[in-house]
Amino acid sequence: MALASLEMTRKMKRKDPEAYQRLVKRLFCNELDDDFEESDFIYEPDSSRKDSTGCLTGMKRVKSQETLEIAESRVSALYQVIEYLGLGRNVTEEGIFRKSGSLKKQQDLMERIDKGEEISFENCDFTTHECASVLKTFLGNLSEPLVTNSCYLAHLQVALHADKHAQDDQATVVEKQIFCTQLLLELIPEEYFKLLKDLLFLLHGVSQREDQNKMSSSNLGMMFSTHILCPKSMSPEELQSKLGLFTKATTFLIENPSILFTLPEKLLVEVQSFLSRRSSEGRMSLAKRSNQGGPGVECLIANTVFSFIDKEDGAAGVDEEDEEEKEGKPVCGQLENTVMSQFNLNLDILNIKDNK
Repeated sequence: MALASLEMTRKMKRKDPEAYQRLVKRLFCNELDDDFEESDFIYEPDSSRKDSTGCLTGMKRVKSQETLEIAESRVSALYQVIEYLGLGRNVTEEGIFRKSGSLKKQQDLMERIDKGEEISFENCDFTTHECASVLKTFLGNLSEPLVTNSCYLAHLQVALHADKHAQDDQATVVEKQIFCTQLLLELIPEEYFKLLKDLLFLLHGVSQREDQNKMSSSNLGMMFSTHILCPKSMSPEELQSKLGLFTKATTFLIENPSILFTLPEKLLVEVQSFLSRRSSEGRMSLAKRSNQGGPGVECLIANTVFSFIDKEDGAAGVDEEDEEEKEGKPVCGQLENTVMSQFNLNLDILNIKDNK
């Protein structure tokens, strides 16, 4: 995996999220052939049932910076719980997510998380089971599953595709299942992505110690499917009818976090190809505008030069100490290199025009 391609992909996801998501969805649909369409990513909840107010979703709606910091600290406090549960002595606890412990202590811990307090579990008397129960309660209060409402159907379709091709070469089937799931995880908002990743690695660690804690990956998949995959507005009847599929899809996530949270090579290649096409189309557009007498490359170079001049003028008000720090920096060299770079672009476009 080329580092440049990885950085290019991450930059596109950050700078142009809409184009990135369209590209990822198209790749996913192409991989599943006719089994899934982009329109299937649109979720229409059951209007007869309200979603619960979520802890993470509140981060998006807050208006003041103070409220935002409180919301972020609440999530940070939850990560302390996940980290504590991941300790060796805790992941081996029998029935770690089955037993509940004291309800009063759970309420106390939940209040401290809600306040965003720093929690020292070594000096507290919260048991492993109480911490595990609070984690499930927090996840249950989210407004949507961690994979988001818009992607849950796609995850179920991946599980169905694996069932449909159970008689085919299993290595090929699993490879496709991994690739499709990697794509779907790229569609999750950052705040959900990090929480899902930490949770799945915790659950994977628990399942690896099944002989001690009596919690298999399928047990955990059934237990956490409502938090990871199932929309909150889904009726109990529909949930019951799809529980096996939800469990299967969630179990797959729990068993493969290390590979699922890496970027597939196909996606890196597709992003690089997309950006190259867009760059080429931009050059052709400039050439066309130049041919029509409009502002083309010359305007682009002029804007670049003036932007550097503006930066130099804007720096005129800095104090002498800052000027001494900046002395010797090749500003003129940067300007010259940029103009020459745009000049080379101009020559490329002139070649395009001459070859028409």
